[in-house]
Amino acid sequence: MSYWFSSGYRLSGLLLLGLSLPLLVWQASPSHSVLLSQDGFHIAHSIMQMLAIAVSLMIFFTAYGVHDFSRSLRSVLLSYAALATGLFDMLHLLAYMGMPDLYDSHTAEKSIMFWLMGRAAISLGLFLYVLIPERVTVSYAWRRVGLLLTLGLIVLLSLLLMGHFGKLSQVLNGGGGFVSVKEILQWGFFTIFCSVALLLYLRRQKAKETDDHRLWLTLLLMAVGELFFSLHTTASHTGNLFGHFYKVVAYYYLYGAIFSDTVRRPLEQIEHLLVYDTVTDLPNRRALTERLEQQLARMKLLDKKFSLILLNLDHFHSVNAIFGHDVGDMLLANVATRIRSSMPEHAFLARFSNDEFCILLESGNPAKAERLGRSLQHKIAQGFLLGKDHVETGASIGIVVYPDDGYSANVLLRHANLALHQAKQHGRNGLVIFSRAMTNALERKVQLENGLKKALERQEFYLVYQPKVEIRSGKIIGAEALLRWRSQDLGNVRTEEFIPVAEESGLILAIGDWVMLEACLQIGRWYDQGLLVNGVAVNVSTRQFRQRDFVAKVKNVMAITHVPAGLLEIEITESAIMDNIDSAAAMLEKLSKHGIHITIDDFGTGYSSLSYLKSFALHALKIDRSFINDIPGDPDDEMLVRMIINLANNLGLTVIAEGVETGAQLTYLENSHCDQMQGNFFSKPVSAEEFENLLRTDQRLDRRARQEV
Repeated sequence: MSYWFSSGYRLSGLLLLGLSLPLLVWQASPSHSVLLSQDGFHIAHSIMQMLAIAVSLMIFFTAYGVHDFSRSLRSVLLSYAALATGLFDMLHLLAYMGMPDLYDSHTAEKSIMFWLMGRAAISLGLFLYVLIPERVTVSYAWRRVGLLLTLGLIVLLSLLLMGHFGKLSQVLNGGGGFVSVKEILQWGFFTIFCSVALLLYLRRQKAKETDDHRLWLTLLLMAVGELFFSLHTTASHTGNLFGHFYKVVAYYYLYGAIFSDTVRRPLEQIEHLLVYDTVTDLPNRRALTERLEQQLARMKLLDKKFSLILLNLDHFHSVNAIFGHDVGDMLLANVATRIRSSMPEHAFLARFSNDEFCILLESGNPAKAERLGRSLQHKIAQGFLLGKDHVETGASIGIVVYPDDGYSANVLLRHANLALHQAKQHGRNGLVIFSRAMTNALERKVQLENGLKKALERQEFYLVYQPKVEIRSGKIIGAEALLRWRSQDLGNVRTEEFIPVAEESGLILAIGDWVMLEACLQIGRWYDQGLLVNGVAVNVSTRQFRQRDFVAKVKNVMAITHVPAGLLEIEITESAIMDNIDSAAAMLEKLSKHGIHITIDDFGTGYSSLSYLKSFALHALKIDRSFINDIPGDPDDEMLVRMIINLANNLGLTVIAEGVETGAQLTYLENSHCDQMQGNFFSKPVSAEEFENLLRTDQRLDRRARQEV
C-alpha cells in the first residue's frame, strides 16, 4: 500500500474514489438531487465536455506518436479509441439542445447517442489495451492506414446518425423506449470497466510494461462515472454533472498512464542503462562520480578522511584476444562478484571503466585500504573457471586518501590513476599508494596552465570546423567549431589535455569568450559570401554557462558580428544545466527566444537527469562517441543508441551522432532513423578555408560507402 500513497496523484485518485461512495448514496435519493438552471447546466456541461475532448486528444497524440518508428499495437488501438471518443464527445456537445443546428435539427436523443458512442469507443480501447501484449508492434505505415480507417468510420457513423436518426430513434424506442436502452448501455459500460479492471489485476504479472496503478484508477473512476449517469433522471440534475466530472478525471489518469508507458518508462529504462553496468550489475562510472561527490560533501562536513581504491585487471586485453569477448565479460562478472564478497560494511563498489573497478571506503586509513587491496589481489590471483576455460589474471591497484591527496573528485581520481599507472610500471599485480613524489603529471599541468595564460596574448589558438551532415540526404547542414592550441613552448597540445586544465584554473572563461567571438566572425564571413551554413555549433563549458551575464555576452557577440538568428548553435553538457535547474531553464529559454539552438553534448555520459528533456528549451541531443565506437556489434550500445534516438524523436528533438568512423556505423544509424552525423568517416575537422571548399563543391556522403558493413 505504501506504493499507492507514495505519489500525490494516486492519493488524490483514492480520495475521489472514497468520496464517490457517500456522493452516490446521497444522489440515490431523488430528493437530494439538485436541479440546476438550464443556463447554469449548459455552462458546466460545456466546460466538462471541452475538458474531456482536450484530454482525449492528448491521449491520442501521446499514444499514436508522430514519428517514423514502430509503436505497440495496444497503444495505437487506444489512440484510435481516444480520437473517436474525443470526436464523438465534440459532436455530443455540438448536438446538445440549445446549440446551433448542424446538418439537421438537434434532439436530446441524438446528442445522447453521440455520447454513448464515445463511451463505447473508450471502453473498447481500454479493453484492447489491457488484453494485447506490449511486445506486439505496428509500423508507422500501418498506423497511418489504421488512422484513416478510424476517421472514415467516425465520419460514416456520424453521418448515419445525423441523416437517419429518426429511423434509429424509432428502433430504439420500439424496444421499451430509448431511455431504457440508454440505461442498459450505461450498465454495460460499468460492467466493462469493472471487468477490464479485474482482467488487469489477473494479468498484472504479464503486463509488466503497463502502469497498472493509473489504469486501475482510470477504470474505477470511469465505472463510478457510469453509476452517477445511471442515477440522474433529468439532464440538469447534479448526478449528471458528477458523472461528467468523474469521466474527465478518469481521462486525466488515463493520459498519465499512457504518458508513463510511452515516454516516462523509456526515460527510466535509459536512466537505468546509464547508471548500471550490464555485464557486472555494478554502478557505472557516472554513478560512481555522483556517489563520490556526495561522499566528498559528507566527509568535508564531518571533517573526516576516506580512501579510494582503483583496481585494474592485468592483461585483460589478452583474455579477450585469446578466449573471446564473451569469456572476457564472464571474467569481469566473476571478478565483480569476488570483490563484492570481500567488501567491508558501507563500502561502495563500481565498474569505473572497461577493466577497472573503484571502491570507496569509509575509512581514511591507508594501511586498511592497502590490506583490503592485498586481499583482493590474492583472491583474484586464484583464477576463474569460466565454462571450460580456466582463466588466470592479476590486479594492479592505486590508492588515494581524501583530503591528503586531493579535495575534488576529479583530482582524487586522477591521482588514483597516477598511482595505478605507477603500479603497472613496477610490474603487474602491483599496489601503490599515491604520494607527492608522483609529480610528473602535476608538472605537466603547471606547464599547461602557464602556457594557457599566454596563449590568447600570443594568438596561439585557432578554430577548425567539423561538418555536420544530414544522414538521409548526405548534405552538409552545419559544422561544429573546435578549439586547437599550437603553443610556442609546448607545440601542438591535445584538446583533451588542456581543456580540463583551463576548466579547473578558470582560464576557460576568457578562452570561451574568444571562441564565441571568433566563431561568430567566421559565421558572418560565410553569410556575407552567401554560403549556406544552417548552423555552427560552439561548445560552452560549465563555468561559462554558470555566468549570470552569459546570455547578455552571447547577444552582444551576435550583435557585434551581425550573425543572424538561427545560425549560432550552443552545445552544452548535461552536468552544466543540472546544478541549478531553475536558473538553467530560464537561461536556455532566453537563448532559444533569440534564435539560438541548444544541443545537449555527449548525451549519456553526464548526470542524465531525464526530466529536463521535456522541461528545457532544447533542440537536439548529441550521442556520445563512446556509444558509437562499438556499433554495430555491441548489443548494449546498440540498444542504448536506439532508445536515445526513439526518445528524442518522441520529444521532437534532433539526434546527432558524433565520432562516426565507419560505413557500418553510418548504416546502423541511418536504419535507426538518426538525423545527423559528424565524424572522420565524412571529414575530419578542417580549416575554415577547407570547409568553405566542401560547401562550394557540395560534398556529400558517399551512398555506396555508407552501405559497407
